[in-house]
Amino acid sequence: MNRRQEKKVQGGYLAVIQSKWSAINFQQSFQQVVRQCRRVWCELPKLHQRLLMILAPVVILLVLIPWPKEEQIASELPVGDQRVALDLDPNSLQEPSAPVASPKPASEPRTTTWVTYTVQNGDTLSKVFRANDLSLADLNALVQVEGLDKPLSNIKPGQLIRYKLTTKGQLDILQLEQKDQSVMFFRLSSGGFGRSK
Repeated sequence: MNRRQEKKVQGGYLAVIQSKWSAINFQQSFQQVVRQCRRVWCELPKLHQRLLMILAPVVILLVLIPWPKEEQIASELPVGDQRVALDLDPNSLQEPSAPVASPKPASEPRTTTWVTYTVQNGDTLSKVFRANDLSLADLNALVQVEGLDKPLSNIKPGQLIRYKLTTKGQLDILQLEQKDQSVMFFRLSSGGFGRSK
């Protein structure tokens, strides 16, 4: 029988890999790649070279920077800062025919029409809320979004306060008429209030 005898590799496979790895001249290979890139770069028009100098770093940054997912962006917004679309009836913003200065009796059902109250001498906003059977919790929520000009804290005799209730009897919109402007507060979907001006 004629069998071929395999030669045993001296030093094992690791020695063979090390010898082949050391035989590769990385410096020479790198220099060849650099020469080819330089040749291609010099053949490009100047405008293309300038655009590549700007676009290449931008593309690398865009690839490396992780972008948040849409769900993360939406969840980072606080509920009070999200915009809510209001369905307002333009006809309901007109002045009522007769201003109402006294509160409604408890037996009378609440409506979603505008109610107007004229501030009397010595009135505070908490007195106005109590007189019109409005929630003081809503007043506290309104004060939190009042702003630096403090329109709720500085009401004056003769000033008009208009408000509109929801069908459940909660305060929906509150409007304070000042000299030449009005400030409007409205209920958000989160239950709190927002301010228009």
